[in-house]
Amino acid sequence: MDSKGTSRLLLSLLFFSILIFPTTFSRSLSSTPPNPVSDKVSVELYYETLCPDSVDFILNHLVKLFHTGLISIVDLKLLPYGNAKLRSNSTIICQSLVLSCLVLFSSFCPSPTWASESRKVSLELYYESLCPYSANFIVNYLVKLFEDDLISIVDLSLVPWGNAKIRGNNSTVVCQHGPYECLLNTVEACAIDIWPELSKHFPFIYCIENLVYERKYLQWESCFEKLNLDPQPVTDCYTSDYGKELELQYAAETDALQPPHKYVPWVVVEGQPLYEDYENFLSYVCKAYKGTAAQTACSKLSPDTMKTERAKPGSPVCYKEEEKVPTSWARVRSAAMSWIRQMNAAAFN
Repeated sequence: MDSKGTSRLLLSLLFFSILIFPTTFSRSLSSTPPNPVSDKVSVELYYETLCPDSVDFILNHLVKLFHTGLISIVDLKLLPYGNAKLRSNSTIICQSLVLSCLVLFSSFCPSPTWASESRKVSLELYYESLCPYSANFIVNYLVKLFEDDLISIVDLSLVPWGNAKIRGNNSTVVCQHGPYECLLNTVEACAIDIWPELSKHFPFIYCIENLVYERKYLQWESCFEKLNLDPQPVTDCYTSDYGKELELQYAAETDALQPPHKYVPWVVVEGQPLYEDYENFLSYVCKAYKGTAAQTACSKLSPDTMKTERAKPGSPVCYKEEEKVPTSWARVRSAAMSWIRQMNAAAFN
């Protein structure tokens, strides 16, 4: 159906509503005070955020309710779920994959009231945009905070600098994976600054890192369109000195880490680095949270899943250039130390 056909359909529905409920509309158009919601025509839109036809309908057709003033006689309800599915373990699977679910949760789902019962757990991710292991962690692990709404008990901070260096007196930034990584680091820093709320900047960063994970990062600008975001503020930021200033701030924050980071992703929970056990970060978050209600959210982590994660000898990382790539013996020692830390953590769970 073309644009005119859709518009005619919407207006026709309202016209037939007038014929069916003439009393309601005669009162609506009289000089009497506005009608209560119960006297209005009910219009419900069931949709999903990344369906192109849903987006087109909202932007080009539904908006006419406001342009024409017909919204005064309509009780409009928006229901952002669409063709998503609910698995037996209460995990939501969206038709447009995780990104659609992120938009769904961040834009429409309020945080549970129990989130304020106790101080949130600080979780910091120090990373660089083109490190494949950083992208893997964001796309396949960090996103679990949103899937089970554990984000309600976490104060998450993203620091896009990683193993970059500052060279010379002119503060030239050199990134481990080349100039394009410097660009994307700055783009993500700008997104965090422009949209300071996690619910705003995380879906954008997730979108970029998902493209990195798929080796399609040259298409990063498509994330603006996918999320219906205005690209101009971010463009103005990363093409100006302000973008560089943001990166230098993240450089200082990364350099101040104690103990200093040796690689990325470098995950810190309550000030304590997780080293190679970073993929198991959820168990550390649940252990650190002191509120009683955390048991509800953390109980969704099945014991089988936790055992599987602990069985890993150590997660892959992007080492700093001055750090020597581990020899076979060093890798064995690193795996052993990681196993010891995991066993210590398991003892408290």
